[in-house]
Amino acid sequence: MYCADVIIVGAGPSGMSAAYHIMNEVGKSVNVVVLEHKDKPGKKLLATGNGRCNFTNDILDDESYRGNNPAFAYELIYEYNKEWLIDMLYDIGIIHTSINGYYYPHSLQASAVNDSLIGAVTGGGAKVITDVHVSYVKKEKDCYVVHTDKDVYKARYVVVAAGGKSYKALGSDGSGYDICKKLGHSIVDAHPALCGINLKGISFKKCSGVRAKGHIWLEESGKTISESEGELQFTDYGLSGIPVFQISRYAKCGQTLHVDFAPDYTYSELHDMFTYIWRKNNHKSIEEVLNSFLPAKLCRVLAEHDGNIKVVCNKLKDLKLNVVSTLDFDKSQVTAGGVDVSEIDSKTMQSKLCDGLYIVGELLDIDGNCGGYNLHFAFASGACAGKDIGGRIKCS
Repeated sequence: MYCADVIIVGAGPSGMSAAYHIMNEVGKSVNVVVLEHKDKPGKKLLATGNGRCNFTNDILDDESYRGNNPAFAYELIYEYNKEWLIDMLYDIGIIHTSINGYYYPHSLQASAVNDSLIGAVTGGGAKVITDVHVSYVKKEKDCYVVHTDKDVYKARYVVVAAGGKSYKALGSDGSGYDICKKLGHSIVDAHPALCGINLKGISFKKCSGVRAKGHIWLEESGKTISESEGELQFTDYGLSGIPVFQISRYAKCGQTLHVDFAPDYTYSELHDMFTYIWRKNNHKSIEEVLNSFLPAKLCRVLAEHDGNIKVVCNKLKDLKLNVVSTLDFDKSQVTAGGVDVSEIDSKTMQSKLCDGLYIVGELLDIDGNCGGYNLHFAFASGACAGKDIGGRIKCS
């Protein structure tokens, strides 16, 4: 059995942030071990922001974080805000840049952040062990016993930072839920978020690859569930793109997804405009009349069965599509659901059920929009746990 002061399960941004802040508080005298079941730390971090690592955003509004209790996330982010995160990353050697309010490392390389984080953690004295899978964690009196496929570890404090279920190949396999459940925690049903949506209603294969701007909203029983706006990407299964990602956590079979391709125009304005163009160019088909407004492949699909301007304008203002499902976890950027945050102290990230147990990052029932929100939450929750543990060790 290997004895340590702190065991951290998961070497992603939340786990490594926790390790870094423990070392900052206490120094090299503390024995911190980080257990990672992939062959190297931060594999999912390397994929964030299309490999550019968007870590925070200028905007923080009511839609930035979701979950059964999103106030939990806001309380943390107000304390560990954008300026705090920029300063923290600068301390480990990361110079930032802002692109339209989205913050990245100046190199636009996620590897720069990951390498700096690994260097700061290991250079500070923590030990990172890879290729080891944690099977379960057991509370024994005033400490925890961590069972793995290679060894058994014992520590006074444990941080579970194992991630959700998205991108299993990069490390998030859902095993953290089992660890926390066996320790008495409730799990809010996990489902994919920030992903594409499978839809029916038009010939998607015929317009696959098309990009078009639009306003979209999910409707169920006459009520708007969620809405967003921006560039949509048509695929052979349905829709993708940032606006679709933003609403995907709410999407489920039986709902209707509406698309307005002309949010800046009323139906009457569209109808009058296209009627005028058609009358002046009566040699054109409806598809050709639309071609200056939307990409040709999409025009062809929208006008496929209708040579009627009225019908086509209705589709432009409100194309109704049937939701089949979201894409699965392996094609989602983040997991919605997770450990019930009502069982976590938002000021420390410590479990309210088990003294010395901390749960951080995507494992919690908090998920953010696209734009660096999830990575910011991971760094912040890890730091919050690390500072509390470090403070407790100093006082003991």
